Amino acid sequence: MNKSLNDILDEKEVHDFQAFLYDLAQGEKKYLLRNDILLAFEKFCNEPGRRCSLENSSSAYRLLRQTPELIISDGAAILLHRYQLSRYRIYKIHIHSGALEEISKADLLDFQDRFAGANPDGQEEKLRIDFMPFYDYGPNIKDVKRIGKGIEYLNKYMSSSLFQNPDKWHTALFEFLKIHSIDQQQLLIDGDYIRTVTELTENLEKAMHQLEEYDPQTSHAEIFPLLRRNGFEPGWGDTAGRVRETMHLLRELFLAPDSQSLEQFISRIPMINRIAIISPHGWFGQENVLGRPDTGGQVVYILDQVRALEKYLAERIRSYGLSITPKIIILTRLIPEHQNTNSHQRLEKVHYTENSFILRVPFTDKQGQIVPRWISRFEIWPYLERFAQLSFHELQSEFNGRPDLIIGNYSDGNLVAMLLSKKFGVTQCNIAHALEKTKYLFSDLYWQHFEQEYHFSLQFVADLISMNMSDFIITSTFQEISGAQEGRGQYESYQFFTMPGLFQVENGINLFHPKFNVIPPGVEESVYFPYDETDRRLPKHTRRLEELLFSAQNKTAYGTLDDPGKRPIFSMSRLDRIKNITGLVESFGQSPELQEKANLILIAGKIRTDETDDAEERSEIERMYSLIDQYQLQGKIRWLGVHLPKEDGGEVYRIIADREGIFVQPARFEGFGLTVLEAMASGLPTFATQFGGPSEIIVPGKSGFLINPTLPELISRPLLEFLGKLEQDASLWKKISRQAIQRVQENFTWRLYSERLLNLTALYGFWRYSVAGAGRQGLALYCHLLFQLFFKPRARELENR
Repeated sequence: MNKSLNDILDEKEVHDFQAFLYDLAQGEKKYLLRNDILLAFEKFCNEPGRRCSLENSSSAYRLLRQTPELIISDGAAILLHRYQLSRYRIYKIHIHSGALEEISKADLLDFQDRFAGANPDGQEEKLRIDFMPFYDYGPNIKDVKRIGKGIEYLNKYMSSSLFQNPDKWHTALFEFLKIHSIDQQQLLIDGDYIRTVTELTENLEKAMHQLEEYDPQTSHAEIFPLLRRNGFEPGWGDTAGRVRETMHLLRELFLAPDSQSLEQFISRIPMINRIAIISPHGWFGQENVLGRPDTGGQVVYILDQVRALEKYLAERIRSYGLSITPKIIILTRLIPEHQNTNSHQRLEKVHYTENSFILRVPFTDKQGQIVPRWISRFEIWPYLERFAQLSFHELQSEFNGRPDLIIGNYSDGNLVAMLLSKKFGVTQCNIAHALEKTKYLFSDLYWQHFEQEYHFSLQFVADLISMNMSDFIITSTFQEISGAQEGRGQYESYQFFTMPGLFQVENGINLFHPKFNVIPPGVEESVYFPYDETDRRLPKHTRRLEELLFSAQNKTAYGTLDDPGKRPIFSMSRLDRIKNITGLVESFGQSPELQEKANLILIAGKIRTDETDDAEERSEIERMYSLIDQYQLQGKIRWLGVHLPKEDGGEVYRIIADREGIFVQPARFEGFGLTVLEAMASGLPTFATQFGGPSEIIVPGKSGFLINPTLPELISRPLLEFLGKLEQDASLWKKISRQAIQRVQENFTWRLYSERLLNLTALYGFWRYSVAGAGRQGLALYCHLLFQLFFKPRARELENR
């Protein structure tokens, strides 16, 4: 059916909208992103005689606000209309006639290929990747707002299935209960004694009736003979009351299942006590590593995660009535040329844990020789399969068996987790942290421009394979999955895209599958606590770090402050383009007013180019010095190239807070923002990028502020506004500080994280066993073919370069 602009716009706006598209067609820029589109429309509407509006009442403005991309070519505009988060319509608008047609994703991808100069005549066959046909084995979420709440949806789906198809699900649940054991000790059910669902329900009733005679606090040891006589093994609980509660939950699932009972019961099954956490790249360690290339928030996240998980898992295992010590292993790379780190040590115990370790396995080349040097995360793809093969045997030895859960981290760790999960036959969890695809504009469409340095053709395929093969995916924020009104999410960017000359992805990931779950991490409360809790602070420790921050002269410090008493603006991160520390320096340099009111103090990377092997860090170091000279910032800036232990990092935040300073996180994009949490927990008013996770941490104007880091003045403006308000109301700093502390303490704790992660593992473990295992066979084969026929040949090419 023929359509026109009248079908999507108010009639009175059609003429101006057509004129706007015509103006775009006359311009040099033919591929516009959302910000470009809105700026161009604002300029157009401000021209004399225009009737268009920049109000939400305008249908044209609403449409453009929901348009992340617009392409002008051959007298037509291809408009990508994101009418809901993660949902799209694609329009081809003929500019002169106003005729409109809705086109398919395949048509869009072909158009993008031609725009990029590939397949100009449209005759060349291309590889098309489509995962959607393999998601017919389970439910899909309908409501966009429910994305990221997969466990809630899956709970409801399975409890409903238990009610509607009881025979099938009762048998599945019974068989699932029989498979659990630890160290050759059978748990829960003696399969020789209880052989059917009927026998199970009858024995449950008998055991529960007999347990009524015991005090609820009676220990498991005292009631175990009773349980054994009824065919039950250890694992139901540590007291008579706990055992009876667990049995009651199971009985209710058989009689009147509901989602709450299902989650509670499945979480009580003792199925997790050994966890492998995979993080190959960077310098993974506990000392002298933070700030090195590829080494930052992910290391902090994992170490805090492990300490919290071990503690909570030990409590949970005790509540099962079992005397077992959980074991967690962080699998990373062994680096012989360790540069004064512990990266050459095979096994290192995680501080403040009982039975958690860092296990390091080397990369080997195709001749089987150990690779001695550090390798950038963008260059490690040829080594990962061999690394996974070696790691399988190492983990098997350390666990004396197999892990119960494998957690991947970032693209490389998720790929290795997928390979290990397949080999061990256990549940796989993915954590992306920060996918590269949304960090680098047009990294798919113009992938050839990036390939020499970043090898995105390998990374994006690795992402597609691992995220589709994972049993469940954890994100720190909803935006990581489906983005926000202002931009697409990390995972959303994989829904459809093209890498011209390589392949087209029509359906890369199903965001509406219930595998996605938002679980924000916490901060280590013993390290990052409020600045005004002075009884917890050590005066000598504080004085040493004050000297480091404000006055010490050594080879790791640049700059002497003319007036150390000025309010400090502070930032701490790696030194790379995405973290945008140089953008903050440029903003500070361009604002004499900001320089008058405050000093800029930075802890970022190295301060000399000869101290780093990372090309991007060297470039940023050179830019830092150039900006300092250009804006004559000597005496106003202090830059430290130090790797602080986390205890020192926590105190540094508090020292800045003592001086009523502020923390700025100016990243172009941030997947979550652990430093944002750390600064807020310490009591610092925090200004963080609006792009990514910080927008779900900070309540703007209450517990902090969001900034647009794309232009220097957009960073400095909100800082100046806040400093100006402080001059009018000195109490405002303490008000924001207190609300920041409260926000973290109420919403971001590692204990809550650990509870939810283990509940997810239990539920998805049951789902994998009962339904998904058989349903995913086609998906597994599809991913295997992509790995063997596309990923491995390109990885070999990279290694042979």
